[in-house]
Amino acid sequence: MSERPEEIQHRLRSLDEIGNVVGALRAIASSHAGSAETAMQAITAYAGTVTQALAVSIAAAAPYSEPEGPGLLLVVGAAQGFCGAYPEHIVEATQATLEPGMGLVVVGARTADMLSATGLSVLWSDDLPGHPAAIPALASRTTDVLVEQSTHYSGPIRALTGSPHGGHAAIVSRLFPPEPPEGVTSQIAPLMTLPAADLLTGLLQEALFANVAHVMMQGAETEARARVEAMARAQNNLRSRRTDVEQAYQQARQEQMTTEVIELSAGRR
Repeated sequence: MSERPEEIQHRLRSLDEIGNVVGALRAIASSHAGSAETAMQAITAYAGTVTQALAVSIAAAAPYSEPEGPGLLLVVGAAQGFCGAYPEHIVEATQATLEPGMGLVVVGARTADMLSATGLSVLWSDDLPGHPAAIPALASRTTDVLVEQSTHYSGPIRALTGSPHGGHAAIVSRLFPPEPPEGVTSQIAPLMTLPAADLLTGLLQEALFANVAHVMMQGAETEARARVEAMARAQNNLRSRRTDVEQAYQQARQEQMTTEVIELSAGRR
């Protein structure tokens, strides 16, 4: 038995309500992506300045030895759902990147849960804030955790998160020691008002914080853009579904009118 027009109208109203929710989610995600992109430009400039100062200080000091060992991996993934296959891609990339003996630190509740479900041991995790303005505070806490855990997991500290462009493929970068900027070759000692050891320690901490904040902001932008794309696909599917339901309504209404005409005609006889 075909649906009555009133029942189909109820389905149309439900589709419209879902469409409003999807549209709101897309608008919020788009706003967050724009905010994260703007903030990341400032963080990039700050990180570049700190890294350059650090490179000059190291070049003027005694030879610097790279830490040995697997080290730590900071994964910045997804905090929530509704962002397509992005969370699954981050989990797969993490599994492929982890080395034996490497410590795992995760930011993003959804990604942390998914990684734990695979049997991986997570040393520490926190959720990615809903708004980019809260990321610097989280970056500070995470930096403290990485410094503390580095005493147990010797080696470089790397980060894994998604790219905000293209297919949001996972990108692995080195947080610490920071990559030296190109073109820094001077061996002239800089003018300092602090003991060299104190200056170097402070710059190393600032460089790690800046790189952590940068990768977190990148992760936040990537998740937001993945959500924008997922909601855009949902809107397209809703429009297609609504068209089908509207056609079903028109057909059901036509059948109802035909039945009513037949009944009225039979009543007259």
